[in-house]
Amino acid sequence: MITSEEIHHSIADADDIEEVWEKEILVGDVFRNLVHHPVQLVTRWNWKSVVLAVFVRGFIYLFIYLLSGESWIVTLTAVLVELPFRILTTGVAGALVQSFRKAKPIWLANMIVSIMLPAFSHTVEFAAHYGQEHYFSDILAASKDGVTRQRTFAISVLFSVISVLFNLYAMRNGVLLVGAGEATQSLKNDFKQIPRLIGEFIVSLPLLILRFIENGKLHYALGVFISFGIVVGTILGAARGKPEWATRSALGAWALLLFAIVLTVIGRRILGHTFEKEEN
Repeated sequence: MITSEEIHHSIADADDIEEVWEKEILVGDVFRNLVHHPVQLVTRWNWKSVVLAVFVRGFIYLFIYLLSGESWIVTLTAVLVELPFRILTTGVAGALVQSFRKAKPIWLANMIVSIMLPAFSHTVEFAAHYGQEHYFSDILAASKDGVTRQRTFAISVLFSVISVLFNLYAMRNGVLLVGAGEATQSLKNDFKQIPRLIGEFIVSLPLLILRFIENGKLHYALGVFISFGIVVGTILGAARGKPEWATRSALGAWALLLFAIVLTVIGRRILGHTFEKEEN
């Protein structure tokens, strides 16, 4: 006789990956589960991710369009074009990110969601805003030369990669979950933890570099540092379609990361933290 503890113990048997009890799941198993049970992406539609996306994406378009000198009517039109498809795509994307929260190895799960989801959502974003400016500009006000749209799109792509990784980090810590049984919290409780998680997320890369340096793995530290700038530059340069954007973005990313590393070192010295103490 099958006991209750054995039900859905295997990922192959679960209609929803959240019913699997294992704390660690292979990335390949996540894909197989999603292929066999795709409906779970709808039943676990992540409305929390939608709430955040509506506010943040709306602000990004509002801020960049106004900063670029666009009129209020053009700016508000761009925001109104952005939000409807975000509401539709972000809920499913959030459910997909949640599916990978227990996936191992972590680096592979991070790489998959940071490439797959932005590629999907920004294909829709590009089509929506491009179509508005080129085919419906007589009905929906649009910028004349499309430069503001291209600039906003590039920044939006970079933000998506960062936000997807943060959402995955938050979900691994039990925040922004939907349909995860007892692990699911109210949005109010999620919001209380988000500031702390943002802080931890921001210093995670500087801490990784400092850990490599303290362990004598300078080539690893340098590799992570260089890769960060190259990735940021590549994303913004490719999305904007201009090599100079790639160069300036890479230099800016390295400057910000170096600044973050210096602040992290100062903060750890003040607090008296060392990696040796933390490991003990």
